[in-house]
Amino acid sequence: MVRTSEAIRTHFFSAIRAFTQLELMRTEELIENWYEVQRNLSLQVARDFILEQLAQKSCLNSHHDISVNA
Repeated sequence: MVRTSEAIRTHFFSAIRAFTQLELMRTEELIENWYEVQRNLSLQVARDFILEQLAQKSCLNSHHDISVNA
């Protein structure tokens, strides 16, 4: 939420800029619709998170594999 006049203008400009960029991408057939960018970004973020979690879990599990003869 923005309240100052400058922040409102900046927000408005950013929204118009994003809209025109998405429309340009759509007309150049880089995307099929406006939501494709968000969907692809969300999938990439989720994929990276899962891979990072698996790597950390794998790293933690490798420390437990050391056997000690007592």
